[in-house]
Parts: sequence; C-alpha cells; structure tokens
Amino acid sequence: MVGKKEITMSVSKFKATVQKLADLSLPDLRDLFSWPSNSTIQADNPSLLIAKAANERGEVVAYVTAEPILLVNGFVLNPQSNPEDDQKAGDAIDSALAQRVGVNRLWIVVPDEAPIMKGEKFIRVLERKVYQPVTVTQRLGCSNFQSSAGFLN
Repeated sequence: MVGKKEITMSVSKFKATVQKLADLSLPDLRDLFSWPSNSTIQADNPSLLIAKAANERGEVVAYVTAEPILLVNGFVLNPQSNPEDDQKAGDAIDSALAQRVGVNRLWIVVPDEAPIMKGEKFIRVLERKVYQPVTVTQRLGCSNFQSSAGFLN
C-alpha cells in the first residue's frame, strides 16, 4: 500500500485491520455508517482509526472506532498559586503534552474530592490489557518506547 498505513493481525480465525477513516474502501464506509450502532462516529476527527475484523470467509463481523488519546492521571499544584494561574498552567501543559504525543484529546483523571467542573463527562471504562509479542530488538533493549498507558481502548 503506497502512502497508506494499515496494520493487520490474525487471531483465531479472524483477521483484523486498522486504518485511518480516509483510507477505508467504499464498501467499508457504507457498512460503517449504515450498520446499527449505539455510538456516534466522529468523522471530522483526523486521528480517528477504524479497526475491522473479518472471518475466514472475508466477511466483516465488526468495526471499532478508536483514537489515540493521552491519559493524564496525576498533577501537583504549587500551594501558593491561585486558581486562575493553576488553570492557565494546566492549559499550557495540556497543549505541550498533546503536541508532544500527537493527539487532539486528553483524558484527565479527576480526584474524587474535586468539585464537578464545566465540560466534565462521566464515562464507563473497561480496561483490556493486550500483550504485545516480544521482538528480537525489544529483547536487546533497542526498541522505540511508546507507553501503552497513553492509549485507551
């Protein structure tokens, strides 16, 4: 595939591929947007990835939308700063982190004692650990490190 990045994995009798929305075939686009779903697809999100799983006969069984996000799970504030400076500092850090890892959304773990904030959403999350096979370069300590904590599936 020239100019396109596709990842393919096989598990049991299923083959899964992951592509950007813009790289999907017309039949995949039709099915993705016409099959019944309980969720919305953010077609305007440039980071949106579409994963599809097909059985051994090549029939698509499922599509999943996903995007890389960064999970911010802790912060420490100067006890002598004021709330306005705290917010501005957080905004600057958010921008720097998002740019560094190439995402357009951050999820921030809010402490239990914090009051409800404007824009706060409540979500249910199911953590699924997916173990990657170890390659020779990983065993030798030469792999590129990318934190799996940054991506929530």
